[in-house]
Amino acid sequence: MSPLRVVVDPNVLVSLLIGKRLSVLISIFNDPRFRIIMDDLLFDELDGVARRPKFRKYFPTKKLDEVVYLIEQNAEILVSGVKAGSISRDPADDYLLGLCKRGKADVLLTGDDDLLVLETYGRTRMISPKDFIAEYLS
Repeated sequence: MSPLRVVVDPNVLVSLLIGKRLSVLISIFNDPRFRIIMDDLLFDELDGVARRPKFRKYFPTKKLDEVVYLIEQNAEILVSGVKAGSISRDPADDYLLGLCKRGKADVLLTGDDDLLVLETYGRTRMISPKDFIAEYLS
């Protein structure tokens, strides 16, 4: 059986870094049941958001660097593509949908209501961290 192709929204990655609630998600980066799909735009957003001063009280930058290294070692990293166009309620999120399309993602793991409201985009299903954990990691 082919691994589930997953794009992880940077907001989920930052939440994973902040607290224990989503810490179980770190396992998906080494789990052969999942293939994580990333690109430079996603890495850039993660880096830009996670290094904001307001997050320094929640996790050290060393922890961010460790997670990025783990992702780089295990993810399928695609070349950034053309924006998907205006698809979601927040056009700033549309690059994630473009990545899902290019990467033939089965799932977009996100906590963003602007994306969750879509439910699907092409072959990609939008799923919250809570639902992903219940469905795939319990």
